[in-house]
Amino acid sequence: MSSKSRNKRAKEILSHFGEVVWFRSPTEQHPIHGHLQVAFIGWRFAEPREELKSVFEQALQVAPTDAEWTFRSERNWMILPTRLLHEAGPGARDFIEAVATITRTDQTFCATTAEDLEKILSAIDAASPDKNA
Repeated sequence: MSSKSRNKRAKEILSHFGEVVWFRSPTEQHPIHGHLQVAFIGWRFAEPREELKSVFEQALQVAPTDAEWTFRSERNWMILPTRLLHEAGPGARDFIEAVATITRTDQTFCATTAEDLEKILSAIDAASPDKNA
C-alpha cells in the first residue's frame, strides 16, 4: 500500500462511482493503543444507483481474500467481514461491541482483514468507470 491512508484511498475510489456523503471505517491502527483494528468500510452515496451494487458484489468475488466478506446495501452500504456481521447479532445491534471485541481479542484476524480490504479496494478501483472509459 502507498503512504496514502486506507480511508483516504477508499473514499477516493468510491467517489468514482458517485458523491460520497457519509463514510465510516476505522483507522488501520487504534489511535491510542496502537493495535490493528478490524477492517471494514461503510458509506452512503448522495444518489445511490441500483446498478452499482453488482460492482461491489463482483469485487468481493474476484478479490483474493482470506476471510469471508459481505456487501450490504441498505441505507448505508458496507463491505465488512462476514464474521463481524455474525458477531454483531440480528440487525447488527451489537456492531460497535463486536468491532471492539474482535479488535481486542484477534489481532491475526484484524491483520487479515486489513490485507483483504486492500485487495477488495483494488478490485473496486479496477471496475471504476474512469478505468473502463
